[in-house]
Amino acid sequence: MRALPRLLIFLGLAYLCFVLFHEARIASKNPDVDPSKVVMLFAGTVLVGGTMAILVVVMIMPRIGDAVGNFFFQPSQEIEKDPHSAAAAALARGDYEAAVEEYRQLIEKDPADTLSYSEVAKISCEHLDDALGASATLEQALQREWSPEDAAFLSSRLVDVYWKYQHDARSARALLLQIVESMPGTRHAANAEHRLRDIEQQIALEG
Repeated sequence: MRALPRLLIFLGLAYLCFVLFHEARIASKNPDVDPSKVVMLFAGTVLVGGTMAILVVVMIMPRIGDAVGNFFFQPSQEIEKDPHSAAAAALARGDYEAAVEEYRQLIEKDPADTLSYSEVAKISCEHLDDALGASATLEQALQREWSPEDAAFLSSRLVDVYWKYQHDARSARALLLQIVESMPGTRHAANAEHRLRDIEQQIALEG
C-alpha cells in the first residue's frame, strides 16, 4: 500500500517535469516572450527533475538493491549459526574457563569436532597454564577412530603440546614417527619429517 502513493507522486512529478520542459521549449522559440519566463520554466524543469532523482535514490534504488541481494544471496533463508560462536565470544572477552567449557560441551554433542579439541588444548596451554590437561584432552581424542587427515591434525596439535609446553621432545618425536610411518608420501608425513629434524637436534643437545 505504501508503494502506490510513492508511485503516484513520482508519476505526478514526471508529468510536471514534462509540462515545464515542453512549455520552456515553446517559450524559447517565441521571440516576443519575456526571457525571464523561459529561465523560470527551465529552472522549474531542473528543480522538478532533481526532486525526481532524489526520490529515485531514496525510494527506488534501495528496493532494487534488496531485490538483487535477495536473488544472489537469498538473505530470507535462515543463516545457520556457527556452533563455535559462544566459545569464541567467551575467548574474545577473556573468559578462558568458560570458553573451554563451551568447547567441551560441543565435543559432547559432536565427538568428531576436531576444532573443539584443538581449541581446548590451545586455550589450556596458552591461557590456563594446563599443558597436562591439554595433552590429556588430545590423547583421549586420539583413542577414537579418525580419518587420516583428522588424526594427523590432532596428532600435530599434541606434538605442539608435548614439545612447546611440556618440553617433552621424546614424546613429540615418537608421535611424529607414527605420522611418518602411517601416512607415507603425504604432506602430513613431510611436515612431520621436517619437525623431526628439529626435535632430534634438541634431543642430541640434551644428550
